[in-house]
Formats: sequence, C-alpha cells, structure tokens
Amino acid sequence: MRGGKQTGGIGIFTTAIGLATAVLAASQPAAADDTARGVVYEDRNGNQQRDADEPGIAGVAVTNQEQVVVTDADGAYALPVTDDTIIFVVKPTGYAVPVSDQQLPRFYYIHRPAGSPPFKFPGIAPTGPLPASIDFPLTREEEPENFSVVVFADPQPQTGQEVDYVRDDVVSPLVGTDAKFGITVGDIMFDNLSLFGYYNKIVGLIGIPFHNVIGNHDQNYDAATDADSDDTFNRFYGPNYCAWNYARVHFVALDTVEWHSNGKGGGHYRGALPARQLAWLKQDLALVPADRLIVLTMHIPLVAGDEVVEGLPELLELLKDRPRVLAVAGHTHYQEHVYLTPERGWQGHGVFHELISGTVSGSWWSGPKDARGVPIADCRGGAPNGYTMIDFAGDDYVTSYVPARGAADDAMRIYPPGSTGRDDAARRRLVVNVFDGSVKCRVEYAFDGGEFHAMVREVMKDPFVEAMLEGAMSSGKSWATAWPCTHIWATDLADGLARGTHVVTVRVVDQFCRTYSRSKVFDYR
Repeated sequence: MRGGKQTGGIGIFTTAIGLATAVLAASQPAAADDTARGVVYEDRNGNQQRDADEPGIAGVAVTNQEQVVVTDADGAYALPVTDDTIIFVVKPTGYAVPVSDQQLPRFYYIHRPAGSPPFKFPGIAPTGPLPASIDFPLTREEEPENFSVVVFADPQPQTGQEVDYVRDDVVSPLVGTDAKFGITVGDIMFDNLSLFGYYNKIVGLIGIPFHNVIGNHDQNYDAATDADSDDTFNRFYGPNYCAWNYARVHFVALDTVEWHSNGKGGGHYRGALPARQLAWLKQDLALVPADRLIVLTMHIPLVAGDEVVEGLPELLELLKDRPRVLAVAGHTHYQEHVYLTPERGWQGHGVFHELISGTVSGSWWSGPKDARGVPIADCRGGAPNGYTMIDFAGDDYVTSYVPARGAADDAMRIYPPGSTGRDDAARRRLVVNVFDGSVKCRVEYAFDGGEFHAMVREVMKDPFVEAMLEGAMSSGKSWATAWPCTHIWATDLADGLARGTHVVTVRVVDQFCRTYSRSKVFDYR
C-alpha cells in the first residue's frame, strides 16, 4: 500500500509486565478463522510500524513451527494456526530483528486466545482474537563473515544471590564485548522461574542480543503436557525451537527436553527430538544453501557418553549431506568435544562436531567462595566454570572455553609429580587437565627445558575437583560430585625424577591446530 501510513498490521512490543506476546493487536482484529496473514517488511525508520515507504521483503521464511512458508514478492505470507501457535520469522542474512530493552530478540507472535493454564509460575496471558495482519519488521544490518558468539550453558541460579554470581562471574567481564550476540543453551534457571525477569535484566547489560534455548529446569513442572510445560519460557523468550541466519551461518535452536507429567503436579523429563520438530527442521533446512555451516543449539546433548537423545538417527539423516555441522549443548556440567563417527550413527561425508560446553554455574555454584564471595564452582569434569566463545570465519569456526576467573588463556591445570597421591605410583605421575581438550589434541611435556614427550589421554576424575566436591563442602548440593573427565592427559615417570626444584612445561596442539603451553615450578621431595 502506498500514499499514506499503513494501519492494518501490528508491531513488535513487550508489555509492561514482560509478557512475550510479542505483537500489538491490530485496530480491527480478524474474524475468527484458522489462518494467520501478514507481511515481513523493511523497517527503515526502526519504529516497528509499517510506513508507506517501507517495502515488503520477498523470500523470507516464516513458520508456525510445523509448516515453513516463504514470503511472496510483496513480503506477504499465510499460515494456519490453532489456539496454541507461535508464528515467527526466520531472520535472513543482512537483517536484524527488534530486541527488547533487555536485548531479547522479538521475532515472533504467540497466538493463545485463552492463555495458559494456571501455573505456579505464570505462562501466557490471553492474547485474544487473531489480528488481521501479523507483520514482522526487519532492519538492514551489515553482517561481517568474521564474527563471534558467546555461549552460556546452565547459568542455573536457584536464588537471587546466584543471579548475582552470574553477574559478577561472567556478565561484568563481557560488558563491551565485540561478540555479535549470545546464546544460552538451557537451564537458564534452576526451577525458580520467578527469577527470569531479574536474570534477563542482568544479562541484558552485556549489550548484545541473547537467544535462549529451553532446558529441563526452565519448565513448568505442574504442566499436564509437554507443550504446556514450555509456557513460562515462551512468555519470556518465544518459541521453544526456531532458527535464524547470520552471515554464512544457519543457527537452529532445538528443544531436546520432553516433559512427562505424572498427573500429580510433577513428572520426569527425557532427551528427545519429537517427530513434529524434526518435520519442521526438514523444511527449514531445505531453504538453507548446501554450503552453509549449520549450528545446532540445544540443552540436552545429542550424544553424552552412552546416552543419546531419541530421534538422533532421524536428525543425522537430515544432516548427512551437510559438509559441516556444529552442535552446541550444555546440561552435563562438564566440558567435552564429541566427534560423531559411523559407529555413533553419522553417515555423512562431512564433520559432525558436538561441543558440550562447560557451564556458567560450574558445579551448581558449589565449592568454597573467593574474595568476592562467589563460589569457586569448577565444573564436575575439572574445567573452571565459565563460557564458550565461538569465532566464525565464513563457513568455518573455532571454539574457545573461557574460565570465569583468572586469565582468559588459562587453558590447563597441571598436577606435577608428587601432588596427586601418596603411594609411589601416584607420586611418579604427571597429570594435566586441558580444559578445552579433545581426542584430537596432542599433549606433550618437558622437564627443565629438556626434550618433549607425548602424554596419554586418560578418562579420570580431576584431583582438585574430586577433593573439592567430595570432601568437606557446605553447599548442600549433594549431587555435585566429580565426574570422569575426557580431557585429562597423564604419564608415568618410570625412571623417577631427582628430588629438588623443577620446571615442567606442557605443550598442547588442539583440535583447531592452535599451539599453546604453560609451565609450572614445583618441588619434588
């Protein structure tokens, strides 16, 4: 429509109480029907209302989490809806969606005419009749092919004080970051969903948009169905699974948590990718160029030890022709790189790399407190609590694990001979925990400037974390125990070591061909 202000559509907004109903109803609501219609348009002045000189954008994907359609030459789309539907735009490369004052992306509309069932933590307020037009504003934005993304896993605060730990440990150091956006891969909360608002306010101060993935501790445990269990999460963050593009990367947020109610206000969860979600993903990927890097984000990992999510074979079938896939998860509270092989179901010719990120909360904010009053909450696998930084270069990437305290390049913990046990065999062992290590790393050691020798990767508990979590600990979180770590290297010094003061240097060549080293001075007695 040209020649005047367009008045038939809606604009993105957040209500005064923070409900993510996401759009303002049209002046004249549509008659009750089962089809949503609208336009994706270029919001040239950023007012989130379509003006006369703001054209529709063709070829943009819009979805109701079941069907994926593409806007026509005028930017228009139509999608069927039920009385419980979230419609969202798949952000195309070169555009940005609006964000709230807490830096939460606003790219969706929730259609829930009657609202959520009554829950302990409120869900969706009644949205009323379907608007006449559900329009999505996009603004042009330059997207460099070289960019960085911050990944938080399991901030998991249980109290307001633990939100403050998140603030002090990872938010404050990230203010002013060059990263383009962040992603939290679930367990944003630890069951107390009333803290979402305070947490969002704190994380928003970093100053970059933050996407959020649902975790098992972000659910309404009093919900009767899996769909309803997401309602409070939906209220704040929108769809439980979605997708967006940035530069040459296609990002997907998956919901790998399936809730099963016991009918008595509780229940259990399991790791799963339901058929409905996989059917949606198939349509989504069909619109993504074959050479693009696919980054899947989720809470429960696809593969963790001997456990796999239900639906993994079907997911791998969808992705087998992709040259490179990166999956990023949390949940386990340990750091691990997993490279899928044919034995684990990957039949593709490309690389399927899963990164299970170390967590912001480490071992659930356990452990002794530092001078700031923040727990030294090392992850149960031995890496410090912290976050992951992913640096993209076109369709390539490298990942780095960043400890919450200490130097950003503090990449390992060295246990020199004589420090890990009292018997002779333990005294002769050199043990190194390479926090971001993987099966593709090469780790070597040298004493006193001598020749380097290879170390052997060994699955074991980190000695410091084992002592911290399984010794005298007053956190009250009895489940926070040390876990066998897959990024420890060790060597037995069969010839012994002369008593006295020595320097041990450990050199690492990691999975991205980066080389780094660290030395430690110690006394061997």
